[in-house]
Amino acid sequence: MFQDPSNNQEIISVSDINNLAKGLLEKDLSNVWIQGEISSFTAHGSGHWYFTIKDNKSSLSCVMFKFENQNVLFDPKVGDELILNGNISIYAPSGRYQFNVKHIEVFGEGALLKAYEDLKKKLENEGLFNQESKKDIPSFPLSVAVITSETGAVFKDIINVLKRRSPLIKLTLIKSKVQGKTADKEITQAIRQANSSDSFDLIILARGGGSIEDLWCFNMESVAREIHKSNLPIISAVGHETDFTIADFVSDLRAPTPSAAAEIISQSHSNLLEEVKRHEENLQREISKKLSLHKDDLDHKVALLRHPGDKLRETTQKIDNLEIRLKDLLINTALEKKNNLAGKISALKNSSLLTNIKSNQNQIKLTSINLHNLIKGNIEQNKTFFLSKISTLEAVSPLAVLARGYSIITNEENKIISSAESLKKDQKIKARFKEGKILAKVLQQLDED
Repeated sequence: MFQDPSNNQEIISVSDINNLAKGLLEKDLSNVWIQGEISSFTAHGSGHWYFTIKDNKSSLSCVMFKFENQNVLFDPKVGDELILNGNISIYAPSGRYQFNVKHIEVFGEGALLKAYEDLKKKLENEGLFNQESKKDIPSFPLSVAVITSETGAVFKDIINVLKRRSPLIKLTLIKSKVQGKTADKEITQAIRQANSSDSFDLIILARGGGSIEDLWCFNMESVAREIHKSNLPIISAVGHETDFTIADFVSDLRAPTPSAAAEIISQSHSNLLEEVKRHEENLQREISKKLSLHKDDLDHKVALLRHPGDKLRETTQKIDNLEIRLKDLLINTALEKKNNLAGKISALKNSSLLTNIKSNQNQIKLTSINLHNLIKGNIEQNKTFFLSKISTLEAVSPLAVLARGYSIITNEENKIISSAESLKKDQKIKARFKEGKILAKVLQQLDED
């Protein structure tokens, strides 16, 4: 900046005027809300957005830098009606008038609500909200995965509730963005990570309250489908009690707040402590009752219990009696066996082979004598008979005739020849005498004179 010496007029540079105008505009128009339709849009490789909005009379150049647009939940396009918040400025190097955008949203809350209702209706028709498909929340979870931001107070609130109500539950933080463009991708990845571990009983998906834009990642279809696909039961604890997201409808259980989710999973543990205490008292009463009954029973048995010496003496006497009875029994048994043996020996003797042999020998001897006498008598009788027959035979026997000097003439065939006329000359004949035989030949027949 300098003065013209000819007329003392102040002269400023282009840069100065642009910077001056920029300062004035940014001072007076630092928080402006503008509505307009996108007429051109460029997403630069640097991450900055350059676009133009218009109404029916004018247009305005806009820029939204990377660090501002990374939390926008949708991708602007030509034709979108938007509401923009930011400040009017001048790009000093070129003197270009522009609007530096800090916040952007679709015109009217109805646009986001329409997208919300459309997705809700779609998923409901597919059955993702059906009660039958929801998994049961474990009554006594011992290991819980909490998906939320590591920088917020949500995880600390859950820890404080469980430390007071159920310190046995183990919490594991799975870090994820819960706001912004990439939050839905991180949430789905966190759900997969929890399911890939065998150490968790359930998942709590949590974040604090916020606007519909802040909670929009929990209305994303990818998050809803990942929740429905989860093998682990999921409790949705997003926003305040009046905030409802698509994640609430798909999850197996909705908690109004993250702290309420902690109270829900610890309720059974709190009841369990009371139940254990009640059972402990009942057990003590039962034990006291049993001990009393056993004491009475023991006292009764002690009263009935006899001195061991008395029992020993009684047992000894029983043994003596048994010994006497055993001896008597043995003696009687021995006598009975002896008598039985003697009888058997006698019977054996009577029926022994030697006795039978002797008895048979006597019988044979007697029979032999009788037989001998009988044979002798028969012989004498037959001898007398034969002698008489012999006398008769001798009387008629030719031998007797021979003895008187006669002979018997036979031919060679031993046929008796009773007539000389039956003989022929030179015929051989036999002659038998009383003593001896001869062979003769017929010489001639002699006349009878």
